[in-house]
Amino acid sequence: MSAELPPLALYFGTVQRPEFYAGLLGGASALGLLLDEGTPHTLEPPEFDFVEKFDFSRGAGAIARRIEEIRGRYRLECVLNVDETLVPLWSEVCALLGLRGMTPAAATAVRSKSEMRRRFAERIGIESSARSHVVTDEAGLLRFAAGTGYPVILKPGNLWGSYFVSLCADADELTAAYRQVRDTLPAFSEQQRVSGVPVEILAEEYLPGTNHSVECLVLDGEVWTTPVIDVVTGTDLGGTDFHHFARVTATRLTADQQERMRALAGEAVRALDVDRGLLHVEFVQGPGGPRLIEAGGRPGANRAPLLREAFGINIIAGYRDVMRGVRPDVTPARDGAAAVVTPYPAHAGRLRSYRTLEAIRALPSTVQVDTYKQPGDVVRPRHEGVAAPVRIEMRAASPERLSADLRELTALCEELFEVFPEDAEDSEAAVDAVAAVDAEDAEVSGATG
Repeated sequence: MSAELPPLALYFGTVQRPEFYAGLLGGASALGLLLDEGTPHTLEPPEFDFVEKFDFSRGAGAIARRIEEIRGRYRLECVLNVDETLVPLWSEVCALLGLRGMTPAAATAVRSKSEMRRRFAERIGIESSARSHVVTDEAGLLRFAAGTGYPVILKPGNLWGSYFVSLCADADELTAAYRQVRDTLPAFSEQQRVSGVPVEILAEEYLPGTNHSVECLVLDGEVWTTPVIDVVTGTDLGGTDFHHFARVTATRLTADQQERMRALAGEAVRALDVDRGLLHVEFVQGPGGPRLIEAGGRPGANRAPLLREAFGINIIAGYRDVMRGVRPDVTPARDGAAAVVTPYPAHAGRLRSYRTLEAIRALPSTVQVDTYKQPGDVVRPRHEGVAAPVRIEMRAASPERLSADLRELTALCEELFEVFPEDAEDSEAAVDAVAAVDAEDAEVSGATG
């Protein structure tokens, strides 16, 4: 391969959002995307040197051949994957191309929560994570719950982002949640193009405590861990699901607790036999110390902007570095405070309005508000398998300032969504009704302004 060719970092299948590539813009490497034609994420970054579409359903061999054609135009440094569903296929393609990456065996372990839990128990210890059970029928589910005691967590074994995760207080709630997930999961998994792992439902022991995450960069078995990110979940707000309402840093944990958690993250990486790549590892910090929830074989959502804003850490550049065989630099350059908040409505329905959005924008720590759903659109809670309708970025000079604004934001989010029943009116009528209300509000505002 000629050294005259420009270096290339190639994204595999999708980039989803700018947070997953912003850290590489303006660097020495060209950026490309081989976009899966069937992906539900359709972002085509205008900043990239090229975007080429390909049908990933043709399989690893065909994808590898297309990347070989790209190699004729660029000096391929690495192939980066940021999508959970593509981890097994990505690892297989890297192996065919002779690129060092996550092995197919490691990718399978990362994508299956039951296999992941088995490895954690065998290689780290039974107390390193929650007890869990692959559910095949209601009788077995109830036997597991009787052995662990309630509450019990029910979740898919091959999804991400707290989709369809429920906290069940008794047998009635547990069986109802199981029937709902059992009937919904196969079609949803097909829609999300989940492949390479079985469709599973897991019952888990409930671990009381606070939720946290650590990003791990891995190169030839050596592990670099980032500062701990705190996560505010739906249960922290008094609900029964585990959707991630906010990701926050600086952490509330003590220095000793952080050290133990980051050490356990490294043990999780080794237990999964990952020797190159980036893992997003999640924990519960309980009375006895940190315990593992799970690990994802890609960057955690919203972690890149948090680490950049609070600590000056470019985790995406670190990901590129380890994938091309270069030691990463994740040394914090500063101590700031940042949060990303993704509120959801309590119930499904058709969005009439955002009632407190301007007050949220006015908070001192708010730096950006993105709305992905508009009046007339259907909105749903996270556990029903949907993305957030709103995303809020916050930044402050001190954790104290951020905490004060985050408390106010949390209260504002309780009133954020004005939603009426989804079947109350059809979509066109709903939009017309909202437009009429907006026009009336504008007239009133003009008369009193």
